[in-house]
Amino acid sequence: MLQDHVTPLPLALVAAVHVACLIASVAVLRAEPSRASGWRVVGPSGMHWFAFLGCWALAVLISWVWLFVGSARNDAEVQMRYALGLVLAFGAGAAWSGFYIAQLRRMDLRWRGSAIQWRERGRDVAQDMGDFDAFRRAFSGAFHVRFRDGAILKLDPYAGNAEELMVVLSERTGRSVE
Repeated sequence: MLQDHVTPLPLALVAAVHVACLIASVAVLRAEPSRASGWRVVGPSGMHWFAFLGCWALAVLISWVWLFVGSARNDAEVQMRYALGLVLAFGAGAAWSGFYIAQLRRMDLRWRGSAIQWRERGRDVAQDMGDFDAFRRAFSGAFHVRFRDGAILKLDPYAGNAEELMVVLSERTGRSVE
């Protein structure tokens, strides 16, 4: 049985958060990178998956408490407002993490030898490490690797194999990129 504090608007917000998480999980499953033989792939790391699944698990747990358990304390109304806020925060974090994982998988960043390939805006981009021009660290923490033709690779330093790619790029070009 639903608790007395569960009214239509907050219930709709909680439902919307969980629907967004479901949509993000479908996007993650649909964004399958290619499995080209011999290529090293940069993709979501354990940190990305932990953020997605951990935030969603906490949102589900707190939703269950908010919907079915409630509180018998004197400040129950305040507690349930905080619980609602936590559900919305963790749910939004899970949805954002899921969409980010899907974006990393759709990017399909990979390298072999001195060739780097990735997908950007629906087209494949191929570069040679010898064409590396410069890099900068964005405010978000991502590396923006620029090539001589003006192409820019936005590399999440926390993605799986990203650090290895940066080391290989540094070794092949003879320039420090860290």
